[in-house]
Amino acid sequence: MDTEQMSLTSSTEDPSAEGQLEGFSPKEQELIRQLVKERLGKKNAIGYESLSDYYVPPEVYFARIKTPAVNIRARNLEFSMSSIRLFEGVKYVLPMLNEKRKRFTIAICAEEELSSIEWAKLKDDKWVNRTVTCPEYTQDIYRMMEWNGECRYKAYGRLSNSERGLVLVFDLSKAVMYDPLPEEYLDKRTGEMKKRINKYYPDEIRMKLGRSYSDYAAAQRSSSFESLYGYTDTSGSAVPATITEEDAASLSAQDQDRKREALLGSIIGKGENEDG
Repeated sequence: MDTEQMSLTSSTEDPSAEGQLEGFSPKEQELIRQLVKERLGKKNAIGYESLSDYYVPPEVYFARIKTPAVNIRARNLEFSMSSIRLFEGVKYVLPMLNEKRKRFTIAICAEEELSSIEWAKLKDDKWVNRTVTCPEYTQDIYRMMEWNGECRYKAYGRLSNSERGLVLVFDLSKAVMYDPLPEEYLDKRTGEMKKRINKYYPDEIRMKLGRSYSDYAAAQRSSSFESLYGYTDTSGSAVPATITEEDAASLSAQDQDRKREALLGSIIGKGENEDG
C-alpha cells in the first residue's frame, strides 16, 4: 500500500477527522464556527428604529363614529351620541370656553347650576342627544375662532380628569369645517349625479405632515388632566380653578388621581357641613 492510500485510510477511519476543515487545526475550526454563529445571530436580531424624525398624523384624519364630537352651528350645539354614551344618564352639563387655548370643555353638573345646559334626554328608555339652542353662546365661539358664520364645524373630543372630575375636552383649533349646502358631482364610476358635503381642515393641519413624535408623546403625557384655569362659563364668568395649566402638565397619573380624590373629598365634606 503506497503512502497516498495509507493517508486516505487513516483519515477515513479516524473519527476526529470528521467535519474538519482542510488546512485548519481543531481550535481554529471552533473559532470559525463561533464566528459564523455570531454572524447568523446578528442577521436575525431585531433592529432599533429611532422615532425622532417621524411625524404623527392629525387625529381628525382617523376620527371614527365612536369618537366623542360636537357639531357647532351659528345658532346651536349638538353633541354626538358617543359623547352622550360616555356620560350615560347625565342630563345637564356645564359648558366652558378657554379663549387662550381655543378649547371647549363640558363637565357634569346639576340642573341648578346657573350655566347648565340640557344636552341629553330620555326617550323610550334610552338617553339620546338633543339640539342645544344658544345663538349668543355659539356666536361667541364663532367670533373667538374667526369662523365662517354660514358653515358648520365639527370638533372631536377626549376624556380627561379635572378639578370637577371627568370632563370632555374639544380642541376648537382642529375643528373641521363643512360647507352649508351639498355640492353636486358626477360619479365617474357609475355616471350618476350625486351630492356631497365638502369639508375643510385647518391650515395648520392641512399644510403639515402632522406633529413630531416627541411633541405627540409630550401631549399624550399631559392630556390626562385638564386644568380649568382660564376657562369661562356661558355667562362669561371665570371658572374656579385650583391648579394652573403648567402644574397640570407636570402631574403624573398617580398625582392626578390623588388630587382628584382630595378635591372630591373636600367638596363632599363641604356639602355635608352645609347640610349640618
